[in-house]
Amino acid sequence: MLEIELSSIPDAEVDARILTEMLEDFRVKTGTKVHLRKMTWGSAWPDLMTIASHGKGPDVSHIGGTWVSSLAMMNALRPFKSAEVEAMGGSQAFMAPTWESTRQFNDPRVWAVPWTSYIYSICYRKDLLARAGIKETAIMGEFQAMADALQKLQKTNVAEIPWLNPYIPAPYTDLLHIAASWVWSAGGDFILPDGSQVVFDSPQAISGLSHWLETYKAVPEAYKQLGWPECVELFRQGRAAAVLTDIRAANNFISRESNPLIRDNLGMIPITNVPWTGGGNFVVWQHVLGYPERERASIELVKFLTNRENGLRWAREVGSMPARLDVLQEIYPPQNPLHSATMQSASHGRAYHTVPLWRRIEYQIAQELGACIQDANARPTESSETILRARMEPLARRLNLALGN
Repeated sequence: MLEIELSSIPDAEVDARILTEMLEDFRVKTGTKVHLRKMTWGSAWPDLMTIASHGKGPDVSHIGGTWVSSLAMMNALRPFKSAEVEAMGGSQAFMAPTWESTRQFNDPRVWAVPWTSYIYSICYRKDLLARAGIKETAIMGEFQAMADALQKLQKTNVAEIPWLNPYIPAPYTDLLHIAASWVWSAGGDFILPDGSQVVFDSPQAISGLSHWLETYKAVPEAYKQLGWPECVELFRQGRAAAVLTDIRAANNFISRESNPLIRDNLGMIPITNVPWTGGGNFVVWQHVLGYPERERASIELVKFLTNRENGLRWAREVGSMPARLDVLQEIYPPQNPLHSATMQSASHGRAYHTVPLWRRIEYQIAQELGACIQDANARPTESSETILRARMEPLARRLNLALGN
């Protein structure tokens, strides 16, 4: 029996269980046994770098979408052929932002196939916002309207906790992904499309980052260091009027909420009108070349896992957001509270420019953004712009020197 290996980065125990069942289905269908190697988001990048450097390891890997360009630059990945891509539905089968992560700037080759997508949303209580005199649409997209809404929530005391925004420490890059929506909505960016210069110190980018940092400063002192589970639980208990959360937590919240007061007054929207939209991709490693049977089986595995049937199963049983458009539309029909957020992300979402050094750059930006939150907590009277410029401008200079500017 032919045997290959897949590495995956599960978010929870259920991920590994369902994936193992799907791999058994693949064995029954094709006669190929797939060994599963589990990684963690905290250590996956160095593990993948070791695979890329040594040229041995799994045949197929599930990786973060923002990592594709860096691994492709190392000549570590096998590009997908046009016929293979078309057999999986072609680029039009997937959300545009997730498909952007499969290629490099000015390179037509496809290095990955999207599996899941990932966004952040604002969950809120419609009844509490109405009591505070806030229109639902006012908390998305328009920076000043969002700031005004947060002030009203703080002043009107409609809830014990007006607003929650989880803090996610390094090595996770959530802070950057969340901030990206604010930067792009302000007309800024992080790097030029060709990767020649970072620009997150521009006036537009700093303006967007300042509004982003204000959403952390608006969290009451006692709750500033809480993570996703704690914040979502406080919202579930009815103690918070609004919370920023990730798509998986929002999915689980919808599926499990039984309190009519919460369920019937639940609203969910993307955090800005240009939401960051990322996800997880499958890649096939360059070292499978020279082993035709393993190579063919690897492509078939990617095709199998990303098809409509398995996309629906993964979304329903795991609670992940699909990258395939046909699956997305079925999982989030108009009556689903997340319909607006997911469709906005599919139609107006953005991904980072796919430049070779992006993984190195995103990690450093995320670290500095975390430090900015800590600075804001330590010096609450200092302006967000001052805090950001003190950290982001030196980082931009260092990175631009490294890029040859």
